[in-house]
Amino acid sequence: MSAALKFLMLATSLGILSGCVDSTKSPYVDVHDLVVHINDARSLAEAGSADDQYRLGVRYERFALDYQEAVRWYRMAAQGDHPDAMYRLCILSDRGLGLPQDHQEAVRWCRLAADSGQASAMLIIGGFFERGRGVPKDLMQAYHWYNLAAAHGLEEGATRRDRLAGAMTVTQIAHAQDLTRNWKPKIQAPSE
Repeated sequence: MSAALKFLMLATSLGILSGCVDSTKSPYVDVHDLVVHINDARSLAEAGSADDQYRLGVRYERFALDYQEAVRWYRMAAQGDHPDAMYRLCILSDRGLGLPQDHQEAVRWCRLAADSGQASAMLIIGGFFERGRGVPKDLMQAYHWYNLAAAHGLEEGATRRDRLAGAMTVTQIAHAQDLTRNWKPKIQAPSE
């Protein structure tokens, strides 16, 4: 082993190089900080706020990569009619992360989220209907959900809707537009 390599190993083991890393610019997350943030969020979530339960679910999903725990907190938030929690349950169920993969269950969660005005859920449902994933393939329903996503501000919804129109008859498009015009959210989204 070279002398330089021995010195580097010794310096590392003694912690001499620890000051060489600017912790404010380091791309690594301190595990201790992560645990503190999750514990702080847990105490808020246990108090019963659907927003806090959702935020804790996000922390478990994205930072701790503990999908089962994320699902647990998303379900609690969903019971409080939190549309984003319902949407995350849709995505996790569709992918089989933290719970068994089940496309029909994913559609159910996305539908609940969409019925409260969650635009990303509308886009996902459109994809489910377009591909026949968890539901029978139905281009009119796909168009309808893409159209709703577009109406709720998602440009991707308009892009998919317009692409899909090329494979549909004028009558099918008119029927899908009627579905969109007559759609009403079933759950009021919580105020921010």
